[in-house]
Amino acid sequence: MHFPNRTSIASNGPDSSMASPLHIGILVEARYRDQTQPAGLRAALQRRNHKVVMIDPEDLTDEISTIPSFHGLDLLVARGRSWHLLFLLAWAELKGLRTINRRASIGAVHNKAEMAIALVTAGLPTPRTFVGTIGQFTGQISLSCYPLILKPIFGDNCSGLSIVQTRAELERVRLESVVLAQQYLPSDGHDLKLYGIGEQVWAVRKPAAFGRPPRYDDKIELLPVTPDMQALGRRCAELFGLELYGADCIQTADGLVVIEVNDFPNYTGVPDADDRLANYITSYKSINKHRKPGVDRKLK
Repeated sequence: MHFPNRTSIASNGPDSSMASPLHIGILVEARYRDQTQPAGLRAALQRRNHKVVMIDPEDLTDEISTIPSFHGLDLLVARGRSWHLLFLLAWAELKGLRTINRRASIGAVHNKAEMAIALVTAGLPTPRTFVGTIGQFTGQISLSCYPLILKPIFGDNCSGLSIVQTRAELERVRLESVVLAQQYLPSDGHDLKLYGIGEQVWAVRKPAAFGRPPRYDDKIELLPVTPDMQALGRRCAELFGLELYGADCIQTADGLVVIEVNDFPNYTGVPDADDRLANYITSYKSINKHRKPGVDRKLK
């Protein structure tokens, strides 16, 4: 297990966090450890004199009945989607420990097929989406839906994505497993990301993460949040029970369309994101959310 430098840098302001220092665990997969988040969150928490421990789920091989690495924590923040991480979140929640995001919420957006079903069922604007095998797609998806983007059910970070322009091209794809096929909507080469921390929503326009190579002059632009953007972001959060989230969108002639929703993003382009995250997770309201009656918030 890895432990960060816990030197205090500054105290927290009186308006947003609990008065006494907290013992906060950040459960993070190795691939995310040094990214903007949760590294920025960790630094902001330490500046507020909170005790922070970084926990790699792959380092934990304890007996299920003990898992001592969580002892004494007030709160557990998770970044990642591995089965090991999700198992540990479930264990912590069963013991009454406050977690952000919840295991069920992360799991709901980890499975892209179930996420698509939830978006469509809730009536949120989303591209036409299909789940099945390549063989099923070639016979059932109409030509008007092309081009398509193929996605693995449990993929993330744009891994395993491919675009097919025609049915003939789709027939040449060699994939045995069930995948998700989504109508690939035209854009100007940019995505619109709705970032959320609790009730707050930000809109950021950024170069598309897929379909074009990055350029040296790519710019990230913070946009004014319209009422429609705010309502859409909050609706996505409510649908999956997420507190820290990002919704990938595309602007169309008919309005914003949600491509997918993700848990705990990097918040690229959001001003003071580190401090906003720290303020949110250490607030009294946040600490007591989902707390069961009669259960101490500190895991013994």
